[in-house]
Amino acid sequence: MAVRYLILKHLSLGYGVLLKREASDVGHVFFADTKSTKQVLLSHPNLAVAENITLSKFVSLGLYEGLFDSATKGKAMEYLNGAIKDMHLSENECYGTIVGTKEYSFRIVVDSNSFITLSCTCPVGGACKHLYAVLVTMKKLLDPKSEKVIASLASNEKTFKDILERYLYLRGGDNLPLLGKLSYQIRSFEQCQKFIEEILPYYQRGQYKARVVNDILSPLFFNKQNVINFQKILETANESTKAMLTEADSIYQTLSEELEKRRGVTRKANLYDILLAPNCDSLIELLKHAEDNYSEERIASQVMMEYLKYQDLTIEQIAALKGSYLFQMNHRYYMQDLFSSPAKNRLSIYLLLFDELPLDENKVKQIPLEYFLKVSSYSNDKTRYVQIVHANFESVKKEDYPLVAELLIGAALQHDYLDERTIRLGIELSKKIPQGSFITELVDNNIRRPKKSRVR
Repeated sequence: MAVRYLILKHLSLGYGVLLKREASDVGHVFFADTKSTKQVLLSHPNLAVAENITLSKFVSLGLYEGLFDSATKGKAMEYLNGAIKDMHLSENECYGTIVGTKEYSFRIVVDSNSFITLSCTCPVGGACKHLYAVLVTMKKLLDPKSEKVIASLASNEKTFKDILERYLYLRGGDNLPLLGKLSYQIRSFEQCQKFIEEILPYYQRGQYKARVVNDILSPLFFNKQNVINFQKILETANESTKAMLTEADSIYQTLSEELEKRRGVTRKANLYDILLAPNCDSLIELLKHAEDNYSEERIASQVMMEYLKYQDLTIEQIAALKGSYLFQMNHRYYMQDLFSSPAKNRLSIYLLLFDELPLDENKVKQIPLEYFLKVSSYSNDKTRYVQIVHANFESVKKEDYPLVAELLIGAALQHDYLDERTIRLGIELSKKIPQGSFITELVDNNIRRPKKSRVR
């Protein structure tokens, strides 16, 4: 048995669901914003049928809460862990099976007329405990916060299960964030064991066998540490685990051979190599390629984001990445995500995004001066680097004088008027390089240059 509900929108009360229509054009409507059911005149000018409502939006707003009574919600709690055997979720439809007294099929769909239809093959039908359990699970999967799983070495089986369910149940998404998180989390042998134990039931179930091997396991072989861990597990594994890992290894070998020959390389293989190997040179090539290829720009930016989260960059890699056009164009949009990720405390990330961040004296003290000098070549605001170099000029090594000169020239080209620190740094450098006449000229010209009057 299936039940249908009309989704409405009120100008002041927000989105709602029509639960019951009575005489005199009165309807009982559950409104998400107020989390309550109200009697509303259906012909009221402030009330209309919702437009462009999707299943994901319906669930995210919690509109389903008004469709079930408290007793049903209480009974549904026992179905939240492991009862949903299979679930296929798209923007406007969700269907699958759930194990109760028997195995039941369910389907939830939102149509173009803003009706939501709920059906279950259990005796209760449309507003049953099984469907409420499914909707709560969908809410968990669709919650934007669940996309930003902060990985840690102390992650547990529940974390793995959350990640796996999200990427196996939700169709059509890129698996790059999943691979970045997993590769970071299973670096230790113990964590790798927990991960294999968690993923094996999905493989044995059959429904997700191809996705488990093709999309999740085989790419992880690009990380050498994972391969070592997988080999150790094979020594004591049961037959099912051996079959799963052997199949994944076989697919990896094919991808790896394609990558080595650079013939018929799939885009996925190349991205796995960049993200999990790790391979910064290939990432820079990808960013350069994406500059002239609009369709590749989104995936290149996503790979860059995941790479920055989980890889510890050298100063040479920082300088190379910062010099790419696509990085300079896009990195500021990912700053908030980066600084809530496992990489948030890494000094290399701080240096990479230095131009966009408030000056943190404590972090500056932890980074060697030559690092700032090397990266300053790619900065859009060299005066920030001038400030640091001037304050620590006594620590500048003789072999780094050319980098200081380059910094001064860059600052002169970027700004019409040089501040006092820049001029003083130029004076200090001219003492160290007497033959550097261009530095003396730079200093003299800017000392004599009249200051710009302030605009009042």
